[in-house]
Amino acid sequence: MTVEELRGCPLFRDIVPEDLQAMLGCLSAREAAPRRGDFILRTPDAHPLLGVVLEGEVEMISEDSFGKKSLLSVLPVGSIFGESYTCAKARNRTIAYQARTHSRVLLLDYGRILHACKLVCRFHHRMIENMVELIAEKNLTLVEKLEVVSRTTIREKLLTYLARQAEAAGARTFTIPMGRTALAEYLCTDRSAMTRELARMRDEGLIDYTKRTFTLRQ
Repeated sequence: MTVEELRGCPLFRDIVPEDLQAMLGCLSAREAAPRRGDFILRTPDAHPLLGVVLEGEVEMISEDSFGKKSLLSVLPVGSIFGESYTCAKARNRTIAYQARTHSRVLLLDYGRILHACKLVCRFHHRMIENMVELIAEKNLTLVEKLEVVSRTTIREKLLTYLARQAEAAGARTFTIPMGRTALAEYLCTDRSAMTRELARMRDEGLIDYTKRTFTLRQ
């Protein structure tokens, strides 16, 4: 982990290099390198942490009191995780963060982020502002998922999801960030049924696809 690498993360935007170096000690920063499938954080946690994805991808997974799991989001490089549910201190639901690929993450003491230290470090207020912006962006992403999964049929869910991906890419041909199994989990539907519906949509000329790359035809 280098200062230059951290400067590329949205959480540390507009923080000068010398302040970034001081921040690592102030916030008890440590780096972890989870392998694919490893769990990084579970909230609520006795010692709340904020994570930053430095390399790879991290899945945000919800688990209710009955053990039912749902994929909420796939977090790319630069994303933060662990902030919302730690701050809200939700006790009736477990939110887990799992490495989707071999990854590197930066872990920070969440309490030290929320409460300025005695030195009143110059970077502190700037970092909190950055964090609030990132939380707002993540909330919008979760609202978009709610819009997708609230559709009645698998086809409607797929078309809504693919339309959002096309909008984000600014093109009718685009690559989605997840494979079939993860997509089925994200859409809260059966993988086999979803695969059959994708094939029907292709046969009807609505879409075309090769692995994760899709093209909207209509």
